[in-house]
Amino acid sequence: MSRRRSRADSVARATAPVLVLMLVTGSLVAVASRHTSPHGSRSAHLALTSPSTSAPDGPPPSAPGTTSTAPPHPPRAAAAPAPASPPPGVLLDQQAGAVLAGLPSCLVVQDGQTQVVARAPDAPLAPASTQKLLVGAAALALLGPGFRFDTVVRAPARPHDGAVETLWLVGSGDPLLATSGYGAWLGRQPRTRDMPTTPLGLLADQLAAQGVRTVRAGVHGDDSRYDRLRYLPSWDPKFGAENDVTPLAALTVNGGLTRWDGAAVAAPDPAAYAASELARLLHDRGVDAGGGADEAAPPTAVTIAHLASPPLGDVVAAMLQTSDNLAAELLTRELDRHAGGTGTTAGGTAVVMATAARLGLPAAGLQLIDGSGLDGGNRATCRLLLGALDLSARPGFEALSRGLAVAGRPGTLVHRWVGTPLAGRLAAKTGWTSTAAGMVGVLPGGHRLRFAFLANGPLPWAAAEGLEDRLVGALAAYAGAG
Repeated sequence: MSRRRSRADSVARATAPVLVLMLVTGSLVAVASRHTSPHGSRSAHLALTSPSTSAPDGPPPSAPGTTSTAPPHPPRAAAAPAPASPPPGVLLDQQAGAVLAGLPSCLVVQDGQTQVVARAPDAPLAPASTQKLLVGAAALALLGPGFRFDTVVRAPARPHDGAVETLWLVGSGDPLLATSGYGAWLGRQPRTRDMPTTPLGLLADQLAAQGVRTVRAGVHGDDSRYDRLRYLPSWDPKFGAENDVTPLAALTVNGGLTRWDGAAVAAPDPAAYAASELARLLHDRGVDAGGGADEAAPPTAVTIAHLASPPLGDVVAAMLQTSDNLAAELLTRELDRHAGGTGTTAGGTAVVMATAARLGLPAAGLQLIDGSGLDGGNRATCRLLLGALDLSARPGFEALSRGLAVAGRPGTLVHRWVGTPLAGRLAAKTGWTSTAAGMVGVLPGGHRLRFAFLANGPLPWAAAEGLEDRLVGALAAYAGAG
């Protein structure tokens, strides 16, 4: 969503140009061209100058009555053959080299089972949000696509005469927990229009249906499932200041925001905010309940209501499509809990790396500091990222391809390549920070390409967007997607 940097890896932009690369007089020249053909045609071609093959047929005829003594005309010299066009794969490699020149980068392009381009495929680079594919793959492998987060309400005992002494809202790490107001706002935003939620109001409905009318000591938030470190110490402080990611907590509602329409405001205490929102919803249903201080529910507390999230496959797909930093971080901590840890980021990233290797992915060079890709110390390779996307062909991993953002549709590419032949066709997991850009995706056409690229270096958004436009233009020309 717009408050987060990697969600800003494809912020609202005007229709992006598609680059046509041409070989003119032996040099590669990049020519940016906006699509204007009513038929949607776009091509990359070589402009070649062919030598002339015309020559006189012979000397002028002799004058009548004379005998020509001119020597016979020498054999005509054979015309020089036109320079041969390089094979399409070679041309694509040359074009990619021109686009990525001067930047630490990698690119892998597969045409079916054929590797078309492999430029530094095993170079470890900062992957930005493309690494969310690895987090999603590990979650699907270990938790399963049908796994659901279960947010529960506990009390010292069952309600008696319409009253309970205390309620504890216990967080399970569900990143989609939301009030109806926040869910409606998501539905109005082009980027998040298709994003599912877990409606917090259903918990209030359950409690009211049980006859609860009074909560004497209020509603308390319990986020004890995960480590309470809200921001990683290695993160740039501006990530929190600019709401690229909100405070990490096992109990989070509305993406950790108390205000989202206009200038976003993060909840300084996510668990307390979630508890106060449940208390407000109960009050709307005639229940006298206030908010309370954060505290863990005692082991003797009984569960009196629970709320299951959408299945994990949908959670992963939404995380990828919108590049949700908070969701990636919470999934990472849940993986640590699943492995027997205490819900730390470091424990979760270790699980993701080990799972990548166990799944048979080429994990050499993989180093993860966080789950979202915000940290500049993360490292992954193009070969690894493309391998992660290819897992989507296996049963249980379909969400990896289902979650790719599609040009011109809700997700991180909603404002990219609109009105071009790539709209509705190009699908990719995007990634961007000020020092890294990447895409891992699929481009169908006469050839169906699968590709992964990363580039590192100072990359303000305009530079990253231009690089992507040029590279995707070259891929589209090869694929015949124009």
